[in-house]
Amino acid sequence: PGEPRALQGRQLSTNQADEAILDRAVLQRLNIAVGDTLVIQSTQGARDELYSVRVVGVSDGQQYLFQPTVFVPLFTWDRLRPKGEGESSRASLVVSAVAVKLDDPQAADALRQRLQDRVDDIEVLTIREAYENLPGYSAQQSTLDTQRYFTLLIGVLVIGGFFQIQVLQKVPQIGVLKAIGASNFTVGAAAILQIVLVTGFGVTLGGLATLLLTFGLPPTIPFVFTGPAALAAIASLLLIGPLGGSVSIRYSVRIEPLKALGLAS
Repeated sequence: PGEPRALQGRQLSTNQADEAILDRAVLQRLNIAVGDTLVIQSTQGARDELYSVRVVGVSDGQQYLFQPTVFVPLFTWDRLRPKGEGESSRASLVVSAVAVKLDDPQAADALRQRLQDRVDDIEVLTIREAYENLPGYSAQQSTLDTQRYFTLLIGVLVIGGFFQIQVLQKVPQIGVLKAIGASNFTVGAAAILQIVLVTGFGVTLGGLATLLLTFGLPPTIPFVFTGPAALAAIASLLLIGPLGGSVSIRYSVRIEPLKALGLAS
């Protein structure tokens, strides 16, 4: 359980084999390939020891806290992991977690309840719940969410200010249009159309620039585009244009022709 699918090479053979499956970022950082030997330095008590594992497979972008990952068998990991002076003399590995694989994922809730009814002091978690409870995960996610929301808020303010200044510069022209019979609906629709077109052009240009930028990023940076996330970002950016420009639309509709023409004279 927990072993990723090998996209290249093969899976791990046994629980005690000196083998490893590497995250793609590790290969890109170290410039190694399947079949090579990876030497790992680990502190065992008061001394450092070297362990050799053979790279048998490559997985996709599996990372822990944005760090590349090396997957080894359970008992191999127990030998490799750093240990204190007293712990290094411990004979056997103690496991306090058991992985259960269901043929029917829909039965997860029923199995959870059955285990909790039959075993005292047990905590049953799904894979997602397990990694969401890792130390630092919630703090990291809250930081990213805060950055995302404040970016949208700043975008609304910047775009709103831009279109507000644009409308202020066009007050005389709007006054002339209203004086010759243009309705508030026509003025408002023209303002909305302009905002949508400018926002769409900006999002398209920015999206292409971001896509080109990703080709120049180092492979060690954990950055990846996913379809739903990209569509959500584009939709949000397209939405903040009319949202930020709503004040300028309201202002352009409320312009009085006589006052506007007075400003123009």
